[in-house]
Amino acid sequence: MLLDRRIDFSDTKEKEWNELRSKISDGIELPLPDSERWFLATLEGDKIRIDGARKNVRALKVYNPATITFKEFAVVAEIYNDCLFGGLDVLSPKLELQKSMVNFRYIFILIYNLL
Repeated sequence: MLLDRRIDFSDTKEKEWNELRSKISDGIELPLPDSERWFLATLEGDKIRIDGARKNVRALKVYNPATITFKEFAVVAEIYNDCLFGGLDVLSPKLELQKSMVNFRYIFILIYNLL
């Protein structure tokens, strides 16, 4: 089922970062699967800005808009395939990353839906 979601990332992950940014373009709203609340991703300089959705009725409340950097994207991209296809041995590192990186879920959903 998830085999079509496997991504062969480039070594530097810059190609995928640029592709993601081009798909976001003027803004895109996506749902978070755990709450079915929607967020808005827009471009802000060389970063991606996360805010509450504006068009969707089930908007996520984002009081302090988050920004995603290339560095954060590269960290999540590094473990993305393991999160989808790995066993229990990757669960602990994934959970640790989720706890330490506030934007993890946004980055993961952007990769999952747009790349």
